[in-house]
This record gives sequence, structure tokens and C-alpha cells, in this order.
Amino acid sequence: MAAEKKPVTIHYRKYQREAGHPATTLEGMIAAAMNSVADGARLRDRYVSRVHTVGDDNYFVNTYFTAAANGTSLVFGDVIHFTKGHLQALFQVGQPAQPYAPVQQMPAPAQSEYVHSQMFWMVKGDHVFILQSISLRTEHFEQYLAWLLREKTQLLPDTLGIVLAAKFDQQLVGGDLDDIQEIVIGGVATQPTEPQIENLPPVTQEVERNVTTTGEVEAARQTGWAQAREILRTLLGGDATVNQFMQAVPPDADLRVEVHIGYKTRKRQVSRVALRQLETGLRNLPDSQLQVKSKGASKAADGTIRLHHPAAINLLKRQDGDTAIVGSLMDPADVLRAMFEAYTVFIANGKIVE
Repeated sequence: MAAEKKPVTIHYRKYQREAGHPATTLEGMIAAAMNSVADGARLRDRYVSRVHTVGDDNYFVNTYFTAAANGTSLVFGDVIHFTKGHLQALFQVGQPAQPYAPVQQMPAPAQSEYVHSQMFWMVKGDHVFILQSISLRTEHFEQYLAWLLREKTQLLPDTLGIVLAAKFDQQLVGGDLDDIQEIVIGGVATQPTEPQIENLPPVTQEVERNVTTTGEVEAARQTGWAQAREILRTLLGGDATVNQFMQAVPPDADLRVEVHIGYKTRKRQVSRVALRQLETGLRNLPDSQLQVKSKGASKAADGTIRLHHPAAINLLKRQDGDTAIVGSLMDPADVLRAMFEAYTVFIANGKIVE
């Protein structure tokens, strides 16, 4: 029997205000956008008015609540991703004695579209809680909000961006931002299978580099070998040298490529502004690629250094006669319960402030 609950991680983000941003909270701006009128109806009353199209991809808020179960004001919803006319691959099970199962592509039923992915979010004031899916991440929600608040409803000018900043958990990184000594980006990188080149001389490279920043740090969402190759290309001076270097790596070895960003100063403390820019600029880097070393701890890249809340969410059931079949879709009302619980826990233990 399938499990009736799904273990998840709820990620915390904070709406980052820049010069020129209105005094209204992010919660207030989303509520105003959903109550704005387009084509004779409020956005919250007609889902098609909330569809944001990017090439062949379509995104829209489907579920939308304005309060928790106890009546506390907030905004909560999801983002659904779909492609018009998408064909879903299926295989037939009617001939088990055959050596293979026929695979075909089937369109969605009439007046329907297949859902690629669904993510959930909750906003209370400027506090944001995200439940990501495999293909919908926090940056997709940032992009959707930018479209909703700037282009669709013009509640924000085009010059202002939407940044949902991550926050390091002080207990897990060993202290406050001032205690961070080094941020390590990267890890094991596995390259694609390539033809072997024989008789290349061995190459040994040892590189140490200090990085100092005074401006915004933006981390492209690259992972694994693509990220590692870009780093090696910069440090070693081109693709040819990277290829030669890779031939010297033993076939059974794991290549670790890491960038260390740290500060060493004897005269004064490092500005919290610079550290905050790192915390924000690296917000969309995968958790598995990030590690923080501080005075009190060295935290491994296991996805736990950013502020987060573990939860178990009820899965929706489908009735088939007398049998209730557990599906894969999460119950939105239970997602809201878990996100509001995360908010109250963080407030109670002082990790965030109302």
C-alpha cells in the first residue's frame, strides 16, 4: 500500500527590498495583484488571466488562499507548469509474455493538459516559504512574481527585480554571518563519457585563489560537470588544457572542483553587506553544491545550512469503487498547514522576526 504522507522540505526565503520598492509587503502586493481586474474580471477569479507563457512553457497560479486555518491573514498558492499539446509516454501491460512492452505517446484527454510539475508557496509579510518540485524551483517563482507584479499588473516598475533571499541557519553554520570564515561552492563532478586519447603526458595542477567581492554575486544555476568545466576552463586557460587535464585523472577517481570564497583581515571585521550579498547571490545554487565553514562549525554540503523546515504532507486520494487509491499530488490545505507551522516555529525560536 502506498504511503499516505510525503516527507518534504519547506525552504525559507525573505523578500529583499531595494531602493524604490513600495512600502507594501510582498504579501500585500500579491493580494493586490490577484484582486486587480483584467478583461473584466479579477485575476483571482479567472485562471487563464494568470497564465504566464515563456516560449512553449506555461506557468500559472492555480490554488490561491488568503488565510490560514485559524484565520491569520497571508497569501498561499501553487505554480503549475504545463505545455500545450504535450504527449505523455505510456507502455502497454496487456501482453506480459512478449519480450518487450509497446511504448506510445498519448495526448491528454479532450479539454485537458498534462501537468509537468507543481510547486507551492506561502507569503506572510515579506517572509516566503517554498515547497519546490523537481523542475520548479525558487527562481521560477521569482520569475513568475516578476511577471505578475511588473508586466501583468504594473504594481512594480520594470527597473525593480524580485529577489527572494536565502538565509543561513545560525545554529547549523555555527553562528551569525560575522562568524562565517569561508563559503565553499562545488563538489564531485562527473564528466560525460568521452573518447579516450592515448599517450598524453600527465598534467598536475594545483591552484589556490583568494576571491574578494564588493558587489552583487550572482550564481548561475549550473551543476555537476558543466559547472566544473567552466571553472577549469577559466583557471587553466581553455578547452584544450581542460581536456589534457582530464586525461590525467584516473578512471576510478572522483574529481572534486571547488571554489572557496573567504575573508582574512586583521584590521577590522568584514562588512556584513558583503557577506549578505554572498548569502543572497548564491540563493539559487543547489544545496548539494554549497558548504559553509565558520568559527563554530564546518557544515557538509547536505542541504541543511539554509533555513528550512521538515514536514510530512498528506497525499490526495482517488476513489475507485470502495477503494481509496493514494496518488502523488499533495493536499494543498495540508501544505498550507505545514508552511504556517514553519512560520510559527521560526517566529517562536527567534530565527525570523515578524
